[in-house]
Amino acid sequence: MKHISEGIKKNQSLRKALQILEGMTKIHTPARLQDIAKKLDIPQSTVLRFLNTYIDFGYVGQDPDTSCYYLTLKLTELGSRTKENFPFQNSLSKYVKQIAKHFNESSSLCIEHDMQMVYIATEEGPDRMLKTLQRIGRIAPMHATGVGKLHLTNYSDLRLLELERKFGFPRYTDHTLTTLDAVKAEIAKIRVQGYAVDDEECEAGVQCIAVGIRDYTNLIVAGISLSAPVTRLGPPKIEEIVGYLKEVGSQASRELGWEP
Repeated sequence: MKHISEGIKKNQSLRKALQILEGMTKIHTPARLQDIAKKLDIPQSTVLRFLNTYIDFGYVGQDPDTSCYYLTLKLTELGSRTKENFPFQNSLSKYVKQIAKHFNESSSLCIEHDMQMVYIATEEGPDRMLKTLQRIGRIAPMHATGVGKLHLTNYSDLRLLELERKFGFPRYTDHTLTTLDAVKAEIAKIRVQGYAVDDEECEAGVQCIAVGIRDYTNLIVAGISLSAPVTRLGPPKIEEIVGYLKEVGSQASRELGWEP
């Protein structure tokens, strides 16, 4: 049994390679070998061996005049391709199922596309069905949904004006926010409290509590939410849901490279 466990030990060379590469991203100027080694507390001979390999693969360059090493833009290209192909639905849908199961209510994962929200994963709580979550791919307005309002915290005032010109703020229920000033006030509140509530703003009789999922840029790139009839929610229940969703949101965000 001991032999099997030894066989699945983590690769220490790969660990060292990643440690050096990640360490170099925190050195904001080209640096000499000895400075990199000192900063990372790794022997110069070890650092040099890995730097030469990075150079072979195009991840690191060396200034011929100063002999300083620097990261190339190949990492940016790699990150861009990874971001484009990242399987939000496959990777994050597990959190949707987790929330639905925990609260026995409906949960959704949404992303923004063209100033609208798109549901990319939904999970109904056992024996629950809400009209808002009938199908994946459903388009929803930003100003009238919890997940949408979360994404609006990324918006500048100019971008909000673009949204108003393109779609306006149509009324869906008596609770819908229909003016730019009201939307701005809601955004300010969400930035402080760290979550958003759709209080019967998109569909009468339904409340939604949502938190954002951030990536390595600290911007909200997806929203995860719980929806339920208002008759099953109240201040104590909402407080419990908010705490749980924030924990889930942080965990999902770290999966996208976010650091607290």
